[in-house]
Amino acid sequence: MSAPPSSSITFLPLDLNRWDSGPGGDAVVVPVWADIRPLRGAAGLLDWRLCGRLSQMIRDGRVAGSPNEKLLLSSSRIPWKRILAIGLGETADFSEETYRETIVCILKALHGIGASTAAIALPGRDIDRIPAEHALREFASALATNQQENGTWLKAATIIDAPSAIKAMAEVVRTLEAAAPSAIDTVT
Repeated sequence: MSAPPSSSITFLPLDLNRWDSGPGGDAVVVPVWADIRPLRGAAGLLDWRLCGRLSQMIRDGRVAGSPNEKLLLSSSRIPWKRILAIGLGETADFSEETYRETIVCILKALHGIGASTAAIALPGRDIDRIPAEHALREFASALATNQQENGTWLKAATIIDAPSAIKAMAEVVRTLEAAAPSAIDTVT
């Protein structure tokens, strides 16, 4: 299944310099595990850019990384207006079902805050718990379902991942585009 017409999926590597020159937008979404410290992947880079603000909130008990826990922050240190940290729970408990539930939770939260553009580090990708291609297909399917129910509210989703994963995901986008021309725009 592909994303609905007028939604675009673009990619951004795990690189703070590229984030600074990237598209920016309404929100950036980073996953937070309950049992991984220090933070890794996009959450770790974001924490670095925020001078340890996320880590401090974890130490203060304001966020634990519990499943579907949400923390919404604002910051002028990144090109996105808001930060949505989403809890994933324990790494041992992560499954394909957890992935799907977390994507639905992310989309509901983004819709709830009125985000029309968002950068998303897909859950489980920071520790390779879900293959890149499968993660993107499941995300596109959940997005299509959500927007069929709620209308096309997310105009642009930028997926944050490692360059090798982005290459694999770009192939998925090309396949989806071939199946439904103009359903997904892609920029790598």
